[in-house]
Amino acid sequence: MTYAPPSGRERTELPDKTFPINVFTVCEPKSPSIPPHWHEHLEWMYIRRGSYRVQVDSLFEDVVEGDIVFVNSRRIHAAFPLGKQTELTAIVFNEAVIRNSALDSTEKKYILPIINNECIVPAIFKAGGFATTCIEESLIRLMREFEHKQDGYELFVKAELLLCLGHVYRSAESGDERRKNRPEREGAISPVLRHLTERFHEALTVDEAAQMCSLSPNYFCNLFKKTTGKTFIEYVNMLRIIEADRLLRETDCSINEVAYRVGFSNLTYFGRVFKKLKNVSPSDLRRQLIT
Repeated sequence: MTYAPPSGRERTELPDKTFPINVFTVCEPKSPSIPPHWHEHLEWMYIRRGSYRVQVDSLFEDVVEGDIVFVNSRRIHAAFPLGKQTELTAIVFNEAVIRNSALDSTEKKYILPIINNECIVPAIFKAGGFATTCIEESLIRLMREFEHKQDGYELFVKAELLLCLGHVYRSAESGDERRKNRPEREGAISPVLRHLTERFHEALTVDEAAQMCSLSPNYFCNLFKKTTGKTFIEYVNMLRIIEADRLLRETDCSINEVAYRVGFSNLTYFGRVFKKLKNVSPSDLRRQLIT
């Protein structure tokens, strides 16, 4: 699975079309980050080691070992490591795995309200909570079944996914809010976050970004830093360097071409920012990959 496509949308290919689910691990040193992207599938992210700052739409929150993240379909999401020795497991699955074509009442009563965002469900499940512990146990069993693929493993995987969604549903806001068609709780900076997910390589000034969100530049900058933990420029540079790192590792593009493709017009500035974020220069990284 390849993250950070230029469009921002990840056209995730799940290997088995008849049972569309995949499990993979993101860790150092090659792929420590999951850049902002979205896809049609649902996803669990299970923090196995270290800490990350995760993004789900306009929500940014720090998570640590044992925390679990739930991502619904078509949600922008990302995970940025905070320090070294980080590892997370992502479980990506299509809604087809958990639906039953309305053969009983559970799909309409529980599954569709989650998939269609008709109930307000948490994105972050913190370690130690009852729901988190139950979800963690289910995900561990699911990963074991998916790895060994013994006869009937699909039944066990599906059962564990349904158990997890049961805890998601019980953790949703209670009362009439479960059934109300509600407006999306998008943050004020969501328009620019979505724009950057797909077009981070294009020039965008602070004034233009603020206008995109119908905010004054000063308020936009303060809100952006408060929400993401980074300035607007720092966030844009982070997205560009993540993609540059991927291109340097996975293609034979020259360093000049990589810098240009991710949005840097000044090669010296590109090298300085890359080294600041990756603790290695682009040329040194290339040499390390060759040796």
